[in-house]
This record gives sequence, structure tokens and C-alpha cells, in this order.
Amino acid sequence: MASTENRSEKNTRRESIEQFLYRLLKEGKVDAVLVPKRHPGGNIVSPVLISEPSQIKGTDPLAPVQTVNAASIVKELVKEPVDKKIAAVLRPCEVRATIELIKLKQLSDESLLIIGYDCPGVYNVKEYMHGIENREDKEAFTEEHIHDFLSGDGDLVRESCRFCTYFTADSADVDIAWIGVEPPGIIVAARSEKGRRMTGGMNTGDKDAPTVRKETIGKIEARREKRQKSGIDNLLDLIQPCIRCYNCREVCPLCYCKECLLEPEKMGYTSERYLSRAERKKQIRMPVDTLLYHLTRINHMGYSCVSCGICEQACPMDIPLGTILHVFSKKIQSLFDYVPGRSRDDELPLTTFREEELSEVEDV
Repeated sequence: MASTENRSEKNTRRESIEQFLYRLLKEGKVDAVLVPKRHPGGNIVSPVLISEPSQIKGTDPLAPVQTVNAASIVKELVKEPVDKKIAAVLRPCEVRATIELIKLKQLSDESLLIIGYDCPGVYNVKEYMHGIENREDKEAFTEEHIHDFLSGDGDLVRESCRFCTYFTADSADVDIAWIGVEPPGIIVAARSEKGRRMTGGMNTGDKDAPTVRKETIGKIEARREKRQKSGIDNLLDLIQPCIRCYNCREVCPLCYCKECLLEPEKMGYTSERYLSRAERKKQIRMPVDTLLYHLTRINHMGYSCVSCGICEQACPMDIPLGTILHVFSKKIQSLFDYVPGRSRDDELPLTTFREEELSEVEDV
């Protein structure tokens, strides 16, 4: 990780975001804010729900660590209508996952204000902890990471982040932009009617104005597109270590079924069935049907997967689930010309009939 060129600028972006969130609460525009905050020990940053303006101090959305896709927490907070206004400060992949959950009718967004921001990518939690544990100035780590992100020098972030081209939050209600903006400046722009209504008078400009921003985003997108993989040649080998712990299912914000049919008991596996199957095939690998489990998840999640990579981080066997899901999901989404979470107006592919759809499949 490279050192920042101007150490006097450290943390100023973080402080600018902090001041904006403080005003939201202080002026009563929202009743609570869900935002990543550094724990008292200083090492880890994770989502915290804050209702008192003074508690905003120490929030750090730009810290390059993601303990959970916060869309899962938003789903818990507003699974039914509430009479309080809640602002959720989310990374772009979390914004897109939240919008997918809204379209899937898994949460009520009447009182929810989605605040997104430019994301420089994250490390796996263990790598982040290793990199920061002996640092006296914990927050300087974030600025060094941002420097690497902008310059293209850093290549230690989570695999899913290395090829992510959706690192800006254009589909949020309110968008906090800092790429291409000189520190300590940020640009706050309302992107929806709700955003304009709930933050009226707090916008700081049009984020599309700076030419340098557009140029910088274009360079990062081009760099990351080159890193993307177009296929998986050895899927069976990659998933061989799977122990069916279901961690990937549990952390996925878009895996919302109340009952999972992929659990052995739901699939009708009894002791007798195990033994008869082993007798018929001479031997069976245990746990059974790991390939079926992953193929079904790909089929189930493919069109809404936002490639956040949280499933890969949760895997105890280091299976590259983020890459696998990204490769297959991109193919599925391209069939429907659908980008999950890009817009609330884009209809879910499997709930919409189009007469001219999937002509490529019909011609095969």
C-alpha cells in the first residue's frame, strides 16, 4: 500500500461525510442513521444505528472493510412500515441490493432514505485487521487505500472489488461523491424526489459537473473491466472443498426464502435414502449434492446478484464464490439486459413477460 502524498489531507473526506450526517440528525431531517462506525478499540468498522447526533463522531464509511452487506440490516430495520425516518449510508453494492429487495417486496421503503457513496473497495476482514492492527494512526490506513484506488497501484482488495465497475451510487436517493473532488470537498446530490424532500437545502452541487471526476471514473472502469473473467473452467474443482455450512446463503442479502429447499431434510433425505443411494452407486460423497446446492443458488440468485463478494468472505473453505457468482450472474443478467439495482424502474426479469425476449435461446 502506497503512502499518501499529502499527509495533511488525511481523513478530511471522512470528516466531511461525518458533518453531513450530523446535520441530517441535528436538523431533524431523519430520526436515525445506519452507518459504518469505528469500534472503540479502533480496529474494526461495522454498521451502527445512531439516533443521537453526537454519536456520529467516529463514523467511517470509507474504511476499506465490509463485515456484512448492510442491505441485510436494512431488511431487518424496515421489514414493515415504521413511523421514523431512517437514513442508511451504503456502499454501491449495498444500495443495489437494497433496491432489489424493495422490488422483491422484502422491505418497506416509505421512511427509508438510501444514501450511497463512491466506494474504493474493501479488504477481506482478516486482511484488513492484519493491515491495521499495529497502526497507531488507524484512519490513515483508509486514506492510503484511497490513494491506491485512485492511482491504480493497489491490488490487495477483495476479488469482487477488483473487477467491480459499479463503484458509484447513482441509484441512491442521495449520492455522496468524492472521486475527482479535491479533499476535503465532497459533493452531495439528491437523486430522487424522496432525496430532495428529505434533504432539502443540503445539496452541495451536481456530482456530474467536474470533468476530472468523469475522467477518473472512466480510467478506473477500464482498468477493472480488464480484470473481469469471462468464464469458469473448473467449477467442480473449485467447489470440491464445500462443507455445506450455508454461510454463503446466510450472509447473502438477497437470499430471502423463509424455507430453503436445499437443506437435506427439505429434500427428503432420510437414513434409508442415504444408504440406498450409497448401495446403488457403491459410494456417495458426504455431504451430498454440493454441486446441486451451488448450481441452484446461481440459478436462484443470478439475475439479482450484485457481486458484493460477501459470500466469498464468509466461506471457511476459501471457495472463490464471489468470482463464480459474478461470472454466471453477468451472463444471466446480459440475457435480460438487466443490471440489478440500477434503477427502481427496471422490472425484475422473471416477473416480466416480453414477447421478443430470449430470441437467442429460441434459435438454438
